[in-house]
Amino acid sequence: MAWRRTVQRVGLSAVAVFHVSALMIWTMPNCAIKQQFEDVVRYYMLPSGLWQWWAMFAPNPLNCTVRVDAEVVDAKGMRHVYEFPRLADLPWWRRVSRYRQPKFGANMLAPEYTKVRELASRHAVRQLGLGPEVFPVWVSLYCELKDPPPLGVGAADPMAPTRIQVLDRFQFASLKEVRP
Repeated sequence: MAWRRTVQRVGLSAVAVFHVSALMIWTMPNCAIKQQFEDVVRYYMLPSGLWQWWAMFAPNPLNCTVRVDAEVVDAKGMRHVYEFPRLADLPWWRRVSRYRQPKFGANMLAPEYTKVRELASRHAVRQLGLGPEVFPVWVSLYCELKDPPPLGVGAADPMAPTRIQVLDRFQFASLKEVRP
């Protein structure tokens, strides 16, 4: 019986050491250690939603609402728009499990997330359900940035203009390139 407790403690300690090490590697400035292990750590950090981005801290934190969308133009010239899920549009029972989702849009603005933007573009094409006959497709991943209301004003002006920022553009020659 004592050996089970020892195995549990060793297993829990290994998970804790891995997690703390991954956080340290992810948040350290660019250096040889980070470059060596970043690709390995990325497979753990991004799906778990535990990554960090320094723009959320002072002196200049991000102070606007970010909405990410993808515009797909197929070989026939047809335009398709995929809107990534919005937390505010979901019922409360579905929001609970997705509380980290707003970080997705904010992190897309960071230059080091090129690979994530490519994966998001592939996801958008798959979600649109386009057939193999419409390839090649061109994907523009963009975000809408909306400023918060001024201090002392209770609600944002729904007619206030949004800023559009193109994050990246990708071309996928075939359906095979889009599939995981």
